[in-house]
Formats: sequence, C-alpha cells, structure tokens
Amino acid sequence: MKKKIILSTGGTGGHIFPMIALHDYLVSKNYEVIFVSDQRAIKYFNPGVKEKVKIFNINSPFNKKGFSKLMAYYQLLVSTIKSIFFLINNKPSIVIGSGGYASFPILMAGYLLQINILIYETNSILGRTNKFFYFLSKKLLLGFDNQKDLPKKYQKKSIYVGQLLRKSFIEKKNESNIFNSNKNEFTILMLGGSQGADFFGSHFATIFSELKNSGFKIKIFHQCKDNQVVSIRQAYQNFTSYELFEFNPNIEKIMKQSDLAIVRSGSSTISELIAVSLPFIAIPLPSSMDNHQYYNAKYFEDRGCCWLIDQNQFDTEKFKKLIADILSNDKEKLREKIKNIKLLNKDQVLNNFEEIIIKYL
Repeated sequence: MKKKIILSTGGTGGHIFPMIALHDYLVSKNYEVIFVSDQRAIKYFNPGVKEKVKIFNINSPFNKKGFSKLMAYYQLLVSTIKSIFFLINNKPSIVIGSGGYASFPILMAGYLLQINILIYETNSILGRTNKFFYFLSKKLLLGFDNQKDLPKKYQKKSIYVGQLLRKSFIEKKNESNIFNSNKNEFTILMLGGSQGADFFGSHFATIFSELKNSGFKIKIFHQCKDNQVVSIRQAYQNFTSYELFEFNPNIEKIMKQSDLAIVRSGSSTISELIAVSLPFIAIPLPSSMDNHQYYNAKYFEDRGCCWLIDQNQFDTEKFKKLIADILSNDKEKLREKIKNIKLLNKDQVLNNFEEIIIKYL
C-alpha cells in the first residue's frame, strides 16, 4: 500500500512553488500525495492536479481588527474541525506544512490526531505559523543555511535541507550562465512577485527608456498586472526591445536569457534566481510579514550575490546610476556576483527531504 502524505501551504507563489516541487517528486517516487491550500493556489497547478487539491477558504487573522479579526479566527476554527474529519477519512502517515495561515488548520488537526508533523521554512526567518508549530512538530526543515542565526529555542529540531525547486529549474541548474559581454543587448528581467507589484510599474519603464536613450543597449522582460499594461506601454513609448507578461509558467527560460533581474525578495523567486546563477537587485516588499523579504535579500547581499535597495528610500537617480554602473565597467561586477552565487547552490535537496520524510512515515 502506498504511504499517504499531506502537503499543506499558503496560496502565494512563494509558498506554492516549493511544495509543487515536493509534490511532483514524491508522486514520481510512488507516494500518494494530497495537496491542501487556499483558493489562490489553484492557478499554479497543472490540469489533472488542480482538481485534486483540497481548498480551505480562510483569511489571515494578522493585521486585522475588530469583527474582521474575529471572523478570521472563526474561519480558522471551522477549517480546523473540517481538517480533523478530512484527515480521519484520508489516514495520512505524515503532514508537511510550509507556512502560510492556510496551512494552520491541517497542521493543528494533524497534531490533535497524533499524526507526525514536519514543517518547512522557505524564508530566512521563521513565519508565524511555523513558529507556532515548531514545538508541536518532529522537525523544522530550513531552506536557508542560517540555523546558527535562529534563536536557540528553534535550533534543536532544525536541519538545513536547502530550497525546493521545480523540476524545470533543477534541469537548468547545471547549465552555464548565458551572460556574455559580446551580446548586442543587455537583458533585464523585472519580476514583481506572484501577486504583481504596483511599484514595479510605469515608473521603472520610464527609467529604462531614459537609460536606453542615453546610449545603453537594453532589452526588458517586464512582469506586470493587467491594470498596468496600458500605462507601462505608454511609458516605454519608442522603446521597442521589451516584452510584458503577467504570469509565465516557463519563467526559467526567460531567466536564462537575462543578465540581471530586478525583483521582490520572496524566497521562491530568489532561490530560482540563485539556481540559474542570475544576479539580481532586490527591492523587498516593505509590508511583507515580519519584514521577511528584507531578511531574505540581506542573506544574499551579505554573501555578495545581489544588490539590496530599500523601497522606502528609493532614489530614482541613484537607481539609474547603479544600473549604468552595472552596464559599464566591462560587467566585472556581474561576473563577481555570478561566482558568489554558484558557491551557494545546494544539490540533492529533494533526495535529502525524502530521507527525512522516510524517518517519520
């Protein structure tokens, strides 16, 4: 009989993509896997899988007040009760959560039913759900090699396994970086995260247009939301070397064509950039929970892999100067970043993950 595993996570790309990687790997190893998340996750799954995903329609209680906060806690309670019956019916051997409030009900139900729990933290600091379940879980698996930086109370059960990557990125991992100073155009990829970013809109398109008008040969891949398309196209005006997209399931191909990325710093995005050895400028989302995006970016800045910019102190002229400086100087700064990035890549992450899972099945 197949061993049954429950994977539970929040519905943003940063939570979903690592768990999709684990899901696909475990299925290929003949485990029976059930995915649990919230409604936001559906768009990331392939047909045939999305119909099998268990959805809990709940809202985060964090950053809410009054009645909205009470309703969010009520939804968590109801979803936890539903999760108890869901687990009784499915009888899994283990429950694995990777954070996000949507994973709370199934993890709590698993604990109450005395099912082994593992938690996986993709960010450089622990999220609130993972902090809560740390003491109830068997192991805390870390995506970042920062175990020594954790408070002592979180070190005992933690183990560094590395970042879970989708199969398409693992296949690209050992390819040489495409960066070549003889290319006709310097290619920049703009990524605003799985939920888009208003800040990465027409203002940046104007900046790139001005740089191109100054004589720099630039091509842009620019992720944007539907409601940004008109203003961004207008900002690019006569700038012909650009492509706009909202979501690209084959983003690794665009990354491999790029010389530099400008991104938020969700763990999934920057881990994928590291996998394909693409240097980046990180502009963390200021409102990210517990400022985790800043700490993600700082981890890589300290290791010489990226540039870090505070959105609240963003200076257009300084930013333009940084880009111009990167484009100049025979690209030596980029080569140094690529060299540092390659030192951080960890292999066999999925195998390492499975070895730990086996111990608790």
